[in-house]
Amino acid sequence: MDRKQEQALIKAAQSGNSEAFTELYRANVQPIYRYIYTRVMNESIAEDLTSEVFLRALEGLPTYQDRTTPLLGWLFRIAHGRVVDYIRHAQYTDSQDLDTLEIGIVHDFDGVLLSNQKSDELLNAFQVLNDDHRQILILRFVEDYSLESAAALMGNSLSATKALQRRALQALGKVLLRRGQVFHDEHEGR
Repeated sequence: MDRKQEQALIKAAQSGNSEAFTELYRANVQPIYRYIYTRVMNESIAEDLTSEVFLRALEGLPTYQDRTTPLLGWLFRIAHGRVVDYIRHAQYTDSQDLDTLEIGIVHDFDGVLLSNQKSDELLNAFQVLNDDHRQILILRFVEDYSLESAAALMGNSLSATKALQRRALQALGKVLLRRGQVFHDEHEGR
């Protein structure tokens, strides 16, 4: 959705047009969900928090002032607040019921295990990063935003965003190195 279309939908939604808010929701729900999920690593909690973000957005929309950043930037700030609140108050418990656990057959079990281990190690290292570092990495490499778009969403200049991305990647690399996790291309040395 382009910026002018978004601005028109915001004005319509502020006037009480529920279809306009639905369009804004559809355009932004997936990035917000992925942003939250990468922080809480639990689908049902991410879904609940995403719902809360859009409920708060609906409540705050009448006083929302459209500035130079897209609506998604405002939604990311709300999402960040919801995640912080959740982490402050949540107690981590594993509530998966073993009776409903599905067990499938995996033909390349070793490959799946290695891939899962690398993913887990990367996600664990990712959780150690500060919020700004996580946010830029999510925007750039999970959401696949350009540097310019990420800068606009974060309300930063392009040069500040480039520097933040560089520092975030360096910090992630240091965490992985400290943990002895060095990811090599599988084709190296062949």
